[in-house]
Amino acid sequence: MTDDSDTVCKKADCQVTVTGSCAEGHTPLASCPNYGGRAIEQHDGYDDELEDGETGASAAVERIGLPAGDALTPEEVDQFLRWREATFVTVVGDSHSGKTTLICSLYDRFLKGNFAGLGFAGSRTLIALERRAHHSRVDSGRDTPETARTSHLEGLRYFHLAVAPSGQPESRTDLLLSDRSGEVYRSARDNSSLVETLLEIPQADRIGLLLDGGRVANPVERNGALQSVRQTLRVLLDNSALGLISVVQVITTKMDLIAASPQKREIEATLDAFYDRMSVDFARRLKSLSFYSIAARDPTSGFAPGHGLDKLIENWTTPSSPSIPLTYPPIVSHSEFDRLLLRTPTETTR
Repeated sequence: MTDDSDTVCKKADCQVTVTGSCAEGHTPLASCPNYGGRAIEQHDGYDDELEDGETGASAAVERIGLPAGDALTPEEVDQFLRWREATFVTVVGDSHSGKTTLICSLYDRFLKGNFAGLGFAGSRTLIALERRAHHSRVDSGRDTPETARTSHLEGLRYFHLAVAPSGQPESRTDLLLSDRSGEVYRSARDNSSLVETLLEIPQADRIGLLLDGGRVANPVERNGALQSVRQTLRVLLDNSALGLISVVQVITTKMDLIAASPQKREIEATLDAFYDRMSVDFARRLKSLSFYSIAARDPTSGFAPGHGLDKLIENWTTPSSPSIPLTYPPIVSHSEFDRLLLRTPTETTR
């Protein structure tokens, strides 16, 4: 039998056996989480009691590292992939085109509850998302919503967002959304030798090319905005960053500015013609080329929060269909030289 005299309190300095009352004020005593356990004795000579060959470091309690909540570096992404599979979404666009606003608005929608039939299932970059979204909230003290811009010095980072269909946590999808300064993409468009440094593009399961709707709504900047997207896609294709396995989505942002423009009908006709021309010129060089329109944040409340993002995330969480293998016509041999192609290695070494 055990001796009940040493099973009063887990805290070694507790005087409950002398005073009859809990040092932390718990009444009754049974409500104290420490009451009823075996007293912990102090061992000043603990190190002397270690077995031969055992050190304090090896005997220490193993510590578990917790995520810092910051945006992930490529190295941290590699570590994450050892734990879970993920869908990579690379968002490409010039500065102020709406890259970070898109990601933060998507995060804000899940803070309000389920969105597009999906529920929030976790994130390893919550602190980074909160920092970027802070300036769009009333607590920031700003009169109008704003989004913190990505610095050129930050390099490539990733936001993590896990979502799952309502009531189906086992069908969770982990999204890794790239975040890089728009200045870098503009430089790569002007200097194609920099394309090979954009490692996030060939790695991506989805590539979103952002067309700045704010510039499209401006008659002076409209043509430049359209050509920047077209030229970006061409440079990425010509330098093998994209190819026949790439899924590309041209995403027109800030649709609220286009909808409020007096030239709305003219702009819409220009966009339709632009989409058609892009399909003719580039679709055959890609696995898929599609077009989306969003208003991630509309201060005038003309559009619902996250307008158009539901279709995007539905696509991002849907597995891409496998590529159809290319078929080539049979080779017709017209001469003895052509028939060399059909000979086996054994025949050619005789």
